[in-house]
Amino acid sequence: MRKTKVFTLLGGGLLLSVTTGAALAAAGQEGQEPQGRQATVRAASPAGFEIEIDPELDAQFGPRPVNAVQAAGIVTDSRPGARVLKVELDEEGGRAVWEVEAHDGAGDVEALVDAFTGQIVGQDAEDLDEAGRD
Repeated sequence: MRKTKVFTLLGGGLLLSVTTGAALAAAGQEGQEPQGRQATVRAASPAGFEIEIDPELDAQFGPRPVNAVQAAGIVTDSRPGARVLKVELDEEGGRAVWEVEAHDGAGDVEALVDAFTGQIVGQDAEDLDEAGRD
């Protein structure tokens, strides 16, 4: 009985791995930009915004304590009512940052969140009035 449970768990884990891998591969193929170098992977997140990760930057910085969804949460916590549109892995001053694009009632917001500390290290807001929109 115990061996059956172990094999069932292993089989389920393998199936989940294969299914997840296939889904990620399909998402990566749909969102890849045709270029001579490795293409950037774009995918819609379950959180409702686009996530863009350049494989070269991903490999350069390795595992990061703050992921894209957490970076989006950090920005929305700092700007209540903001809706995140896109999160992109970027490099600023030699460090990995998440560039978070969001929109709130006052206009568009672009914030940089350090991928290791979770601190907002840069922020730029464009008011609707400044952009010529009402």
